[in-house]
Amino acid sequence: MQDACALQFTGGRDSTLTAIRLIEANAVNSLHLLTFQTDLTAEAEAVLKNVKKLQVFFAECCTINHHFINTNDLLRHLVQDEYFLDVWKYKTYKISTFCPSCRLSHHANTIIFCKRNNLMHAADGVNELTGFDLFQQSWAVEKIKELYAFFGIQYETPLLHSNISSEILLEKYNRENNLDIPFFESQPKCLGGGQFHNIYLRCYYLPLYGKDKYIEISKRWIDDKMPIVKDYIQKRILGG
Repeated sequence: MQDACALQFTGGRDSTLTAIRLIEANAVNSLHLLTFQTDLTAEAEAVLKNVKKLQVFFAECCTINHHFINTNDLLRHLVQDEYFLDVWKYKTYKISTFCPSCRLSHHANTIIFCKRNNLMHAADGVNELTGFDLFQQSWAVEKIKELYAFFGIQYETPLLHSNISSEILLEKYNRENNLDIPFFESQPKCLGGGQFHNIYLRCYYLPLYGKDKYIEISKRWIDDKMPIVKDYIQKRILGG
């Protein structure tokens, strides 16, 4: 890891702990925290609590800047442009692609930010313990790493294989450093289909088709959407 990095930042435990690790373990001295917004984002200002705590706590060793980035545009493209074709190709699985579409828009805009600001490194707080979310899994993360590599950026996921929850690790960090104002989860809310997405997967798709089929169709969907994502990134980079 180099001394400058962009980190997708929600203000939750995973992203906050990742920020701490990038600074302490990877010697990052310039950190850009990227918080993404759509029309479905509520209480966006909640993220600022941990942003300010990080800026104060690491003031002597790291310059930390925070950026709100709107991702509505690409999210709409991924969800709407080929809607009926997607329903024909993926059947009910199409229902579960709203959250992955949102995550792809996050990655695309992270890459755009990195290219515009000459950053060669990006990071994310994805964690397999968080749940069976598409982009929290190793097989999906590998495809995302390929996307970053295509644009010459190294993508890091320090917590991906952690066998201890970020809640426990962050509480331990607060305790060991005797923090008067401890880090804790404080993040915006999404008014979108996240809960329905999980219900659909856990109560319908996975019991009916199994994990292997889910992985297979998810990889196919990601590959299907990558040209749209790459085209979006390239146009935004060239457009400045």
